[in-house]
Amino acid sequence: MNRFFDFTSTQLKLVLALVIVLVVVSAFRILTSFAETDQNAMKLVVSIGDDDRRYAPVFIVDLNLSPADSLELIPGIGPVLATRIVHFRDSVGRFESIDDIIKVHGIGRKTFGKIKDYLKVRPW
Repeated sequence: MNRFFDFTSTQLKLVLALVIVLVVVSAFRILTSFAETDQNAMKLVVSIGDDDRRYAPVFIVDLNLSPADSLELIPGIGPVLATRIVHFRDSVGRFESIDDIIKVHGIGRKTFGKIKDYLKVRPW
């Protein structure tokens, strides 16, 4: 006779089976909880029109305060253009509005249209 809580061998097998099922189900629930998506997660794709899609800016860079390496994070701005922006700011003075970036050599209306959502100029 088994002295483990005075269970019979059949009862011990049943308890052991229930514990194994509980462990497997718990492990499955934990693993699947990592695969679930949050409905309130940040969405980077913004629909503007019927089929027009673009990426919304995740960050905004101040033209008067940002160093060249921060400006390089903007899509379409490489190291050369970022250095030109900083040099222009240092030689001419602060940007009064984001439209002033068109005065930098290498930035035209088309490039400005792509990067304007990533830029800001503080009013002080």
